[in-house]
Amino acid sequence: MRQARPTHSMPTLDAVPSTLLVPLVARARGASIFPWLDPHDARAQQVLQNSHPAVDPLLQDRASVLNVLWRTRLIKQIGDAFFRQHPQSVGINLGAGLSDYFQWLNNGHNHWLDVDLEPVVTLRHALLSPNSDTAHNGHIDLSQPGWWQRLPRHVREANAPLLLVCEGVLMYLSPTQVKAVLQEIGDNAHESSQLVCDFMTPLGIGQARLAPSVSGTGAQFLWGAHNGLELARQHPRLELLAQHTVAEAYGPAGCLAEMCLSPWTGGPLYGLAHLQITEP
Repeated sequence: MRQARPTHSMPTLDAVPSTLLVPLVARARGASIFPWLDPHDARAQQVLQNSHPAVDPLLQDRASVLNVLWRTRLIKQIGDAFFRQHPQSVGINLGAGLSDYFQWLNNGHNHWLDVDLEPVVTLRHALLSPNSDTAHNGHIDLSQPGWWQRLPRHVREANAPLLLVCEGVLMYLSPTQVKAVLQEIGDNAHESSQLVCDFMTPLGIGQARLAPSVSGTGAQFLWGAHNGLELARQHPRLELLAQHTVAEAYGPAGCLAEMCLSPWTGGPLYGLAHLQITEP
């Protein structure tokens, strides 16, 4: 007789860590709303089957679901291109939550590290154990200075570029903390490393109540940027390779609306910056 799969109830997390449910639910169930953006996230579906969190309220925040699915597709494309160029490098998801990009980016030669706060990593071990010998978890608090030195030694001392992903994290940090995170990366990452991170307009600061999937968590938006150049200017070794806007997901009408609003917004309402570490 086949044994039932063990299940775990989703524990209560602090305000910001609890937002990890937003991308989890979007990737697992968002294709029912936006089928053309389906990431085919088997790992997210596995977590939902094992933990049974409340799904419907999060799916009702369609803008956030679209943001997650849109950025997921872009990060997968950028990651795939990076590992074609650097097939034996390491990828690091900074503030990984319950995401698993390595399910798509594992080429059999590269390595992956998912890092987050200790309670989140404990949850990852319970619900999302690594499915590869070259994928690992680690607990790091990006809001604390010197976090780079707490990365595994083989990652810190690797003589090769890194792929750094930071999604759904920076907007919950203060401007001073965001600057410190980017300075840690700029000071320490190997030349030709790449960083992919999302950003929201400064108009969204303090407006978490307008995002239904976030408003009930107690988390607040503390930081925003007008464009990717503002991130690149935080360190002389950061170079902006490309900037993407979620308006692309709404088609020509979305891009036109954003262009008309740009004199007041100064840039995308929500975007993704693709940066590279270069020598100034």
